Amino acid sequence: MNHPVEITKEAAFALIGNDEETWDDYQQNELSESSFYLAHGVRIAAIHNYISNVTQYYIQDVDA
Repeated sequence: MNHPVEITKEAAFALIGNDEETWDDYQQNELSESSFYLAHGVRIAAIHNYISNVTQYYIQDVDA
């Protein structure tokens, strides 16, 4: 994701809505797992870091 903006969990969940309809991709490595969603003309990333046990949410305009 180029130039993403971090957003709150609440904002991400509001944009994602039904994740079965908006889910787009999933990636996993030894340090983290990432789920990507497409909704309302934006791409939302939920990235969970295993070491810190923290999930961060990012948003990017699809046309950016």
